[in-house]
Amino acid sequence: MVVLSLGQACAQATLDSNSENNGSGGGANGGPGGNGGNITLSNFDARPVDARRVADRPGDVSPFGYDDAGNALCISILSLGQPAHYGSQGGSGDSTDAFQQFMNTYTQNANTGTTSTMTMLKKYTPLTDALLGQYNVVVLQALEDSEYNGLWTYTQSDVDALKRWVNDKGGAVIAMTGYGGNTSEVTPLNQLISFTGITYNTDDIFANCLDNMCYCAYSSLGFSGWQTNYTDWDQITHNLKKVGVFHGRSINCSGSDCQIFAKDSSGKTIGAAKVVGKGRILAWADEWVTYTSQWGLTDSQYDNATTYAQCVGYTPKTAYNVPQFWYNVFYWSVPAMQWCFTITVPPDADPGQVIVY
Repeated sequence: MVVLSLGQACAQATLDSNSENNGSGGGANGGPGGNGGNITLSNFDARPVDARRVADRPGDVSPFGYDDAGNALCISILSLGQPAHYGSQGGSGDSTDAFQQFMNTYTQNANTGTTSTMTMLKKYTPLTDALLGQYNVVVLQALEDSEYNGLWTYTQSDVDALKRWVNDKGGAVIAMTGYGGNTSEVTPLNQLISFTGITYNTDDIFANCLDNMCYCAYSSLGFSGWQTNYTDWDQITHNLKKVGVFHGRSINCSGSDCQIFAKDSSGKTIGAAKVVGKGRILAWADEWVTYTSQWGLTDSQYDNATTYAQCVGYTPKTAYNVPQFWYNVFYWSVPAMQWCFTITVPPDADPGQVIVY
């Protein structure tokens, strides 16, 4: 069993959530950078569901490259944009700390014990071969200076660099939306990823609570519309129960190679994935899977079965398994991650924390 968060992958990671790295190759907190982005992930086949474990590899051969000291690296991630900022945890502001730091506590590299890093670029930075070449994964968040202000505008040069990185280098893109009420937030996102055949609409889905129980899950709606007829079933939706959603934008995916892994009750696409050249893209219609309140990591007032009997079975701790969602997303997006990924689950882990291979 393993646990994962988006902040890092495959190692006991060091995270500097305020980093605005200029792409020079340095790791978070001054750690060494890596050349993992130059790996062609298509050379490594995904393991079947019943073999989700660290893969045996001969010797010290890393599919992700090595740091400056010669230590084998695991996945190196670049987060572009502002992290989620609006949440509702116990009536106060929520954070994305669990999303960014859960790996720091429980995860280690099975082979070397070395760390991976996530660099967060919160200001517009031109995309170049040199910048992208340092990473295996690019996570697209709110591509703006702040909510409702300063949407980033990407140039054709930016798009071309991302396209080369995905098609030729095997890079993985993970995209989210729904960060604010302004539906134009999808404009820079669509600028970057339209070459993949995946784009976002400007609608507002999951705007209303359907069962009047959403307060039990800190204002989110429980989503479980997982599909069972896509090509890589069930890598992306393996062992999923529910995840929380709130507002968001539906997804378009063109081409016969689209893998639609989630739909809402009206048939709108909520999750789509696609192999693009040597790389992969996975798009999710919302961002609430990043909020700490949705991870089920801590007790809440709504877990009290006496005081809040109506919430039994509705809290993220008992109804959601967001860590499983993120493990699956990374497992599909970066098949080679299995080479170095392992975890020790805390003995008192809540149901929402536990991941099944």
